Order: sequence, then structure tokens, then C-alpha cells
Amino acid sequence: MRALILFLLVAAAAVSVASFARYNAGYVMFVSPPWRVELSQNAFILLAIACFAFLYAAIRLGIRISKLPREVKAHRERVDDVRMRSRQDGAFVALLEGRYGKARQMADEALASKDSGLAALIGARASLETRDFAAAARFLAHPDVQSQRLAVPRMMLDAELALEQGMPGVALARLADLKRDAGAHTAALRLEMRALNAAQRPAEIPRVVAELVKRKVYDAEHGEMIRASAHADVLRTLSHDAAGLRDYWNRVPESDRVISRVARAAAQGHLAQGGDREASEILARSIDAHWNAELVALYADCRTTDPTRQLETAERWLVEHSQDATLLFALGRLCERSQLWGKAQTYYEASLALASSWRTHVALGEMLARLDRHDAANAHLAAALKLALSELRARPAP
Repeated sequence: MRALILFLLVAAAAVSVASFARYNAGYVMFVSPPWRVELSQNAFILLAIACFAFLYAAIRLGIRISKLPREVKAHRERVDDVRMRSRQDGAFVALLEGRYGKARQMADEALASKDSGLAALIGARASLETRDFAAAARFLAHPDVQSQRLAVPRMMLDAELALEQGMPGVALARLADLKRDAGAHTAALRLEMRALNAAQRPAEIPRVVAELVKRKVYDAEHGEMIRASAHADVLRTLSHDAAGLRDYWNRVPESDRVISRVARAAAQGHLAQGGDREASEILARSIDAHWNAELVALYADCRTTDPTRQLETAERWLVEHSQDATLLFALGRLCERSQLWGKAQTYYEASLALASSWRTHVALGEMLARLDRHDAANAHLAAALKLALSELRARPAP
């Protein structure tokens, strides 16, 4: 319907123009002495229209020609951008696939097509995975990588590059800058854990582990194990620094103090400095919270000024652990220290009934020798020697 109406309008306009031209008797005269040009009005109108059309077409052509260099340049940039993005996507896919050599090659091709900070970062990551540190540094030095929007991945890769090159201090400095500028995120915290371990700075590890547990990177049990290992490492290094040991122990959270590994390290540190009372208190709290036979044996090594009280504490554990040979051996030692000879012998013999140990035989034999019961003492010392030789034969050859 629209086409019909348009056709009728065009036809009507054509008829009107034809009628006007037929009955138009006017003329146009141009005079420039001695010349004179006379045209019919219809011819003049047609000529004017033709001149306008020619002039318009010439102007449009000139504008088009002037824009051509910019359009050609824009077209080339679009082609380069498409080529770069294709290579960049290929490099990223290869990186995810673990084809690091291919990823690095395609990153180089993407950069050859057009500069791209993201392609340079992909190349740096692929180079790090293949331990080509020089290539990784070259990619990270690319000008487009220095843009603010890529600051976080650039600083992460800088820190990892320093760590892989054996410079954990530099890596930690980079991560500190990252934390100050953009805040700590999970990947940065995990990298910080690696750097702290490499830098042998265990005192700072529990803080990072607590944050990683909060972010569900480690479960509570795994986090506790790592924290305990870090605390124990620090406490062992402070075994000859009484003030440092006390200061660090006061900063250990209560929940971590009763972990067996942490309590053992702290107690051994105090014992090395003659702090038997402090060591016994640390061990007793840990044993109450988490039973550990090794800590019980160490508890018996603590020579406090009040062995009777120490014995009473240990005898409380008999209620739930009466069949523990190590506890019975420790009770025998504590009774011997309190000069309760008969009771000590009873505990030693009860321990031997549960588990024959050369250490228990030696302790009982030495006590009986001090009591002038030499025949019984010799029998236990002979049994100790026999058990010790059996253990030595059972050990694998070095």
C-alpha cells in the first residue's frame, strides 16, 4: 500500500513538472558586453540542478578522499586488534591447559600484533612455570603491564618471581606493597605463606594461617597443624633466650598453648633454662586438654621443688589412663623422686607388665641398686641390656 501511494505521488509530481515546463515561456539572459547568453527558464533550471549535483558530488568525494587515510589506519588497527585478541585467547587457553611453551609463544605473537598488557602477563606466568626467569622479567617490564588496572597481577608475579629466584625478603616487600595498595586477597596470602617459610620467619605464619582458615583455604585441623609447627619452630629458636621465650609464649593464643607440639617445644625451652616449674605447668595443661604419652614422659623429667604435688597431678590421669605404660613409668619416676620406694617399684612393675621397655628396667634396676637389693637390680639391668640389643638389631642398616 505504501509503495502504491509513493508511486502515485511521484507520478503526480512528474506530471506537474512536465506541465510547468510546457507552459513556461520565461527565459534567462546573461549579459557581459560584448557577450550575451539567453536561455529558456526550463534549460536554466536543469543546468542549475546539474551544477549543484556535480558540485555536491565533488565535495563529498573530496571529503571521502581526505578521510581515507584515517579509515585505512582504523581498519588496520581493527585487524591487528582481532589478531592480537585471537593470539591472546589462545595463549590463555594454552596456559590453562598447562602447555606453557605454547602459551609463551602465542603471547609473543600477540605482542607482535599489538601491545597488550594482559598478553605480557600471560607470557610472564608461562615463563615462571618453566623457570625461565629472564623471560618472565622481560614480559613484566613491558610498558603496557605498568598500567594501574594491572597493578595487582603485576605485583603478584613480581613477588613470585623474586621468591622463585631465592629472594623471599624481596617477595615479602612486594606483597606488603600489594597489601597496602589493594588489600590482601587469598592468592596473596598463600604466596605470603610460601615466602615466610622460605625466609624462615615462622613467628608471622600463625597470623596468615588464621586468615586462610577464615577464608576456607585450610580446614580447622590443617590450620591448627600449621600453626603448631610454626609456634614450635619459634619456641625452639628461643630455648636460650629466657626473656624472648616468655614474651613469645605470652603472645601465643590459649587455644594454641595446649596443642601437644607447641607445649612440648615450650616445655623443652623452659627445661633448657632451668624453668622446670613452668615446664611442668605447661605440660600439665596440655595433657589435661589432649592426652599425649610423650608429654607425660617429659612431665616426669621436670624436677620441681614440690615433687609431691607433681605426683598428685599425674595420679589424677590414672582415672582414664590406668593401662598406659608410659604414665605408669612416669609415676614410678615421680615416686622415686619423692622417695616413695615401694610405690615406685609397684608403678615400675605395672608398667613392665603392660609393655616391656629397657628404660623401665634400667630405672627399676638403678633404684633397687640404691636400696642394696643387688640381685634384683642385676636381673633388671640384664633384661634392659637384652632388650636394648634386640632393638639395635631390629633397626635397619644405615
